[in-house]
Amino acid sequence: MLTQLYSSQGLEEGQVQRIVRKACGLGIPITVLKTEFCFNVAHSGELVAKDRTKIEWCLAEGGHKVSSKSQLQASGHDFVVEVGPRMNFTTAWSTNCVSVLRAAEVSSVERLERSRRFLVCSSAPLGEEQRARLISIIHDRMTEMVYDKPLVSFESGITPKPVRWIPLMKEGKKALEDINKEMGLGFDEWDYDYYLSLYRDDLKRDPSDCELFDFAQSNSEHSRHWFFGGKMVIDGVEKEESLFRIVKDTLQKNPNANSNSVIAFADNSSSIVGAKAPMLVPAYYSDASQEPGKPCHYVEAEIDMDLIYTAETHNMPTGICPFAGAETGTGGRLRDVQSTGTGASYVAGTIGYCVGALNNPADKKPYEDANWSYPSNMASPIDILIEGSNGASDYGNKFGEPLICGFTRSFGVRTAGGERREWVKPILFTGGFGQMNAKH
Repeated sequence: MLTQLYSSQGLEEGQVQRIVRKACGLGIPITVLKTEFCFNVAHSGELVAKDRTKIEWCLAEGGHKVSSKSQLQASGHDFVVEVGPRMNFTTAWSTNCVSVLRAAEVSSVERLERSRRFLVCSSAPLGEEQRARLISIIHDRMTEMVYDKPLVSFESGITPKPVRWIPLMKEGKKALEDINKEMGLGFDEWDYDYYLSLYRDDLKRDPSDCELFDFAQSNSEHSRHWFFGGKMVIDGVEKEESLFRIVKDTLQKNPNANSNSVIAFADNSSSIVGAKAPMLVPAYYSDASQEPGKPCHYVEAEIDMDLIYTAETHNMPTGICPFAGAETGTGGRLRDVQSTGTGASYVAGTIGYCVGALNNPADKKPYEDANWSYPSNMASPIDILIEGSNGASDYGNKFGEPLICGFTRSFGVRTAGGERREWVKPILFTGGFGQMNAKH
């Protein structure tokens, strides 16, 4: 069963005003935007009064009222739109809520998702295109969806497709070309030849669409390890070293490498020799009679702390959904910092953005062309900068890691020869400083 509870709490006023300004800038004549939260509570059996009281108390953040009746009522050409998490996965927010309710001895709640409801008031009725534009700026299209009516369950209605066998043994290379075009697998001539030989000559069977899709993801080269570690053939001559080996050799040939580099081309981060630092640590760090893992007092000690730094890009996700893409890029990099050695600590983060022509209405540049087209699944360059910056800072703030420096580049120009050069696919470069006990 699923019950809706509505909270008088909604988005903060600053968030609402940003949406209104952005909508007006897109030609959507919004005059008033009111918001509230809706809590969709999935529970087994009837929700008893005692459990409901506990749930409402837990959800009544900051003294806001929680009830079974919505405060947003539309009239005239005004309308209410609701957006929330997709049905096919449970959010971390829901998992935390259910865990808290379990601790409060509410065992009947199985899932609890929060959606956002907007009462849209405008000076004139909005057309379908204007509604679609508005909805696009109030939700994350990767992880959220529009609720056309109140939910009755979290069932997605999605039925898994049956596994399909690709007739490679019968049709040969053409079968691979067809499925590549249909599913957008990104195979090239080398892939066609390799997989044809693998299945026809070695495995002697047809591949499934699942197998080929999995190969495509493996080939996507998220970190380019396969490419940089592969054989390098130039003008028909295979080189003795791979690109990765050439890069690594710069460390081995550096006379100071062994004395300064602690970790390089291994683990989750690089590390160099640091210095002794006074730290408050458990007594077993300096007293051999104390047993690690047992209760003990803290003492001040001089600890050898090495410096670490790691960085990664999160380009395509940030281009499609800037806030979540930059947020998870920062989160993945934070994970790498802490996973170095047998444990390290993050200190501060850095960030960098490279995007296309901004076409900022308040700061037009003579070389920018507002008529240039962009992929429909990509956010605009100016939205990537604003929302990407918000996402990267948001994750760091939640972790307690300050963002201390970075860079921004915007470029899009038509050359004298007519060629368009631009960061259509953006670059999101996230880096982080950390420190690690030299023993780790």
